[in-house]
Amino acid sequence: MTEQLFQIGIKALIQNDERHILLLKSQDYWDIPGGRMDQGEDIAAALLRELHEEIGIHYIAKRELWNVAKAVKQLPYNDIMTSLMLIVYRVQLPADQIPRSCEPGVILHWVSPEQAADYLKNKYPEAFRQAIAQLS
Repeated sequence: MTEQLFQIGIKALIQNDERHILLLKSQDYWDIPGGRMDQGEDIAAALLRELHEEIGIHYIAKRELWNVAKAVKQLPYNDIMTSLMLIVYRVQLPADQIPRSCEPGVILHWVSPEQAADYLKNKYPEAFRQAIAQLS
């Protein structure tokens, strides 16, 4: 049996008062905020670090585990391909923490759950996207 290697991604599903979902848009992709864990980092620290790096958030009001999914595409790691396991938290931001893009070329968009499900099709599996579409 061949062993499969995984990288771990920590993601934040953030909705506003209108139930729209925060997505990041670059030239190449749509995604929800978050990224890969660093070696030796715990999940809570990785989530906060990624939110700070991507959308300028310094702290969160609440987080709860929402979904775990295997990304659709594989990623190169040295000379092998790895899969990406995505641990997704529903995150509530405090009123004084307003998301803003902190990365060049990345624009933030608030979109309906149905739009988010469509825009995320290149990275997330169908069952995950169906769950997002039902968040309205």
